[in-house]
Amino acid sequence: MKSMNTMSLAVMAAVLGFGAVAAFAQSSPAVQEDKAQMKADQTDLKRDEKKVKTDTKTMKSDKASGKMAAESKDSDQVYKDQQSVKGDKKAVATDKPGSLQMKSDNAGLQRDEKQTKTDVKTMKADKAEGKMAAESKDSEKVYKDSRNVKGDKKDIATDKTNLKADQSK
Repeated sequence: MKSMNTMSLAVMAAVLGFGAVAAFAQSSPAVQEDKAQMKADQTDLKRDEKKVKTDTKTMKSDKASGKMAAESKDSDQVYKDQQSVKGDKKAVATDKPGSLQMKSDNAGLQRDEKQTKTDVKTMKADKAEGKMAAESKDSEKVYKDSRNVKGDKKDIATDKTNLKADQSK
């Protein structure tokens, strides 16, 4: 009986010892969670980098083709003002000299030219201050995407430090 107890005890010790090694070989839940988070953040980074490239190409093609998505709110307003001035000049050119209509059109022309100057100043000031009104929709998308990429890189760095800390425990 004693030899059976000794043998059982030896088998139990071997099983427990193997169990401890197997448990040690497995990653802790915190390490597994950190690895999963890092993988998710790396996937986000790849997606955001791809989006930056796509939006940059769109911005360049919109600018080349003259689409309004490539224009800022300020430059769009200046463009409309310039078109208004152009229309006023045509109207003045077709009016009879000295007529009431010509006087009215000249007043409108002066008003529109003054508004154009004001809007050009606003556009330049906004651009110098870095306001979003001076940015086009396309460039705003690229800016936001680039910001997301920076955030993703920061998240990955945080994940790496967390993983190292959890692995050293």
